Amino acid sequence: MEEIKRGHPQRGVSVYSYAPLLGVSMTLEDCFKDIYDTGATCFELLTSHIENYPNPSKEWVDRYWRLCDKYKLQPAELGHWAESNLRRGPRMSDEEIVKELIRDFRLANLLGFTTLRTKITCINEFCDPEPGWEKYIEMALPYAEKYNVRMASEVHRPTTLKREHVLRYLEFAKEMGTQYFGINVDFGTFQDRPRPDIPGFPPQIRPKEGPIATILDFSYYSKPEDILPVLPFCYTCHAKFNYIDENFQETTIPYEQVLNLMVENGWNGYLVSEYEGPGRDNFEFLSDQLRRHHILMSRILGY
Repeated sequence: MEEIKRGHPQRGVSVYSYAPLLGVSMTLEDCFKDIYDTGATCFELLTSHIENYPNPSKEWVDRYWRLCDKYKLQPAELGHWAESNLRRGPRMSDEEIVKELIRDFRLANLLGFTTLRTKITCINEFCDPEPGWEKYIEMALPYAEKYNVRMASEVHRPTTLKREHVLRYLEFAKEMGTQYFGINVDFGTFQDRPRPDIPGFPPQIRPKEGPIATILDFSYYSKPEDILPVLPFCYTCHAKFNYIDENFQETTIPYEQVLNLMVENGWNGYLVSEYEGPGRDNFEFLSDQLRRHHILMSRILGY
């Protein structure tokens, strides 16, 4: 039996972490500079972060590439949507959805991304996809291959890696024999307890019912070993974290177990930090959290 070589994931940051500040008190360059200072080598961008999306000017694109070179950052993933309800009235046709996807494929290729976080329209808080998604995703596959971009549907809490639609995504990729459709694993799926109260911030309120109550119901979570069947179809992970303490520990997600399993099984994708705890509108606090998170990952990975 051939020995599996240890994986060497790249550490990055999602610009989404800076969303409350970007365009208010920070520019894209400010974000890139802070990402570089964490020791990260790659980044995730959302289409909403692209000036004049979906048609950025040549000047914006040239400036974007200069920033990538200046801060030695590699494009890891572009977040976009396979949206079927952009207008009031009837659902968009499959052909219209595919047209929107192709537009984003071209843009991702122009900006150097080979992975897309393709958010398929959901019908509930578990991110179960709308019926019929297979048809338009299959129609889009030849174009994804043409532009060398891999669509990845995100799995985050309260969705688990054993949810029926996640297993169907894996079956679909196998049936199609494609590497251009897969899964983005958000580490929130492994969260098995609420985040602790954080000094300086009010306690987290947990409603008793509704979608938020479901998301904060910690009887729904993936076990670290659940990631193993997904790894061949996973190219980028949202390395979600809720708070890193003074000992550089994330106490709600079993980071060491998850990352060690990924590395031991030869995974070489992108790990992009995604902070969704409090204080994202405070640059000093957010920046410190991102640095603590990269220290945590660096200690586990060894680099």
